Amino acid sequence: MYIYFMSLTIVLFDNAHWRRRLFPFASTRPVGNIRIGICTLNEKWERVFKCPVTYNTSPYLRGLFPFNYQSSEEFLIIKANILPSEPLINELRKLKLGEVLVDETSWIAIKSSQPEVDLNGLHYEFSPIRTSCTIQSLNFLEDIFLKNKPQLLFDYQLLTEGRKSSLLSESNTVYGSWLFVEEGAQIEGASLNSLEGPIYIAKDAIVEEGTYLKGYVSIGERVRVKTGARLYGNTSIGPGSTICGEVNNTVVWGNSSKGHEGYLGCSVIGEGCNIGAGSSNSNLKNNWNTVKLFDYEDLSFRDTNELKCGLFMGDYAMCGINSSISTGSVIGVAAQVAISNFIPKFVSDFSWLTDEKSDIYTFEKFIEMLERRRAITDTFMNENQASIFKHIFEDVKYLLEKKSNLNI
Repeated sequence: MYIYFMSLTIVLFDNAHWRRRLFPFASTRPVGNIRIGICTLNEKWERVFKCPVTYNTSPYLRGLFPFNYQSSEEFLIIKANILPSEPLINELRKLKLGEVLVDETSWIAIKSSQPEVDLNGLHYEFSPIRTSCTIQSLNFLEDIFLKNKPQLLFDYQLLTEGRKSSLLSESNTVYGSWLFVEEGAQIEGASLNSLEGPIYIAKDAIVEEGTYLKGYVSIGERVRVKTGARLYGNTSIGPGSTICGEVNNTVVWGNSSKGHEGYLGCSVIGEGCNIGAGSSNSNLKNNWNTVKLFDYEDLSFRDTNELKCGLFMGDYAMCGINSSISTGSVIGVAAQVAISNFIPKFVSDFSWLTDEKSDIYTFEKFIEMLERRRAITDTFMNENQASIFKHIFEDVKYLLEKKSNLNI
């Protein structure tokens, strides 16, 4: 529990066109609710400033992510894709009412007496303060895994400051001491190597015998790391997930399952996803060219200028057993894919893709599937969540109209 200083509220702003560049992940949540490192962005800001955090986001998301600010006198409006760092936090603490923190290209944060401001009139109403920090932000899909490691370290320090780790049993093999284990975590017969980076294991996580973890790695609450899993540096597994096989440079957001053998690397997996047994993704092209990713804003393939990019899978998407996933693949929200060939580099939201047909996943059947899933996993979906998925389902029509012009 936090004791809030109620005169301040942080507003994470993403009600702008640029949020589409982070689809399919930002189509189901505000950018300020994206997980990178151990925590989501809103969790980081809340822990740092010990004050309420709210969202100024797209209207269709506000039922689940409301814009709450009634109790405050001051507002720190932060561009939602900005990643926290100690130097930036120090500058934000010094920001005064009527000032806007800027870099050479854009605004970063605004200190205001109002929860909303006219961004077109910033230079008239607010005094610019030039940052001396190197600003890190989430601008594209690949940034989530590329910038995960420093955020994992930031969160590790944030979550462990002034606290002591629980003790491990002697059945485990431990290399290094950069390890923090929450009470209630069950870890037996595991190999934990924190010589090069921290390992964080949250409460009620289960790390089974015969697993290998090499920092930087975070394991969220109620995660099951199955026997034989090999998790390498720059890997974050979100709460409630199941993980196995070989994983590196990957963020899994929560309540998702990669429960069997197969490789997953340089990837981001959304909420409630399932990756079938034996599935693997490629993250490097045979010709060593840079990787292109589908961009939801431009509706075209954008060159990332990165040699390695893997799979980007939206919430509640699933792929069948032995799926072969191309370098730089984007699979949309609620897509269901079960084909024997390589999965296409872009699969639109609510696709139903098999060897026999390519169709749209009927919205009613999708909701029925979630109800059956809820009965087994005890995960709950309310009307606000359903309305978000309905909005995305309707938006698929726009995508499909443009699909004939895409080089897929």
